[in-house]
Amino acid sequence: MPQKKITVTSESSGVRIDVFISGAYPAISRTKIQKFIEDSHVLLNSVPAKKRTGLKPGDIIEINEDALTSSTELHLEAQDISLDILYEDKYLVAVNKPAAMVVHPGSGNREGTLVNALLFHIDSLSTGSAHDRPGIVHRLDKETSGVIIAAKNDKAHFALSSLFSERTVEKQYIGFCIGTHPLEHDIIDAPIGRKKNDPIRFCVRKGGKESVTEYTLLSHKAGISLISFFPKTGRTHQIRVHAASRGFPVVADELYGGGKIKAVNIQPLDRPFVYKIYDCFERHALHARKLSFVHPFTRKKIALEAPFPEDFMKAIDLIEYEDFQG
Repeated sequence: MPQKKITVTSESSGVRIDVFISGAYPAISRTKIQKFIEDSHVLLNSVPAKKRTGLKPGDIIEINEDALTSSTELHLEAQDISLDILYEDKYLVAVNKPAAMVVHPGSGNREGTLVNALLFHIDSLSTGSAHDRPGIVHRLDKETSGVIIAAKNDKAHFALSSLFSERTVEKQYIGFCIGTHPLEHDIIDAPIGRKKNDPIRFCVRKGGKESVTEYTLLSHKAGISLISFFPKTGRTHQIRVHAASRGFPVVADELYGGGKIKAVNIQPLDRPFVYKIYDCFERHALHARKLSFVHPFTRKKIALEAPFPEDFMKAIDLIEYEDFQG
């Protein structure tokens, strides 16, 4: 019998049911969701759903989560890779992921990932969204450092996934950006989609997925900005794409216009400082600083904070932002 029941609100009117469920379970691929629906594991108003059906306010969706969590047996190697564990209980574990660590194995990248490390250090992990992603509820880009959580069992996985899809998880990222002087505070509400004819890049474009990022300018000096980002949605490369679309790409983000060549657009007298900032980073300058949410089982507020790595601390000292200095 279906285990989860969702009532559709007016905000989701017209949204296809496969898209809606993908939003509720962001860690699970759209392909798996569609197959799940085709196998009659989703009821819409007590009738097996069709994946392309548009939703109406008041519709009742029933989801068989037991079937959704079923997965092929894992054959991943547990590796003794050091982890900086920020928080752990019987439901979840939070880690301060270093830059350059990939979250889960993929094509040509089967070792040295966060998953490999979790398998060694954590006795039990959820089956995840795919056979090579045990425990993974959400992701960070390879070069982005900072706080990330993993689930220890399937019940915790889906509870945590629901928090993300319902946008009740508060996220703060800190980034160094270059270029246009940002506003003191703003909300970037601009849809993001994959760039046409480019399998890697995303961009702001008509017809993209709803993407909202709030930000606050912490400090600005010589064309370099220290910014606190608060993403309200969780699109791939969201902060990097939104910042670039406003003319202040993340420092050292070659993919979205933040490479060192950007310094040629800075006033000549300011360039020495800009180059000093760039010299701090061998990856794009983005750190997932904080993550907070109400624990789905204990109902206590969990506030996680990932200390800055060495490259960030060097740059923070240069820009002389005292709130982040020792």
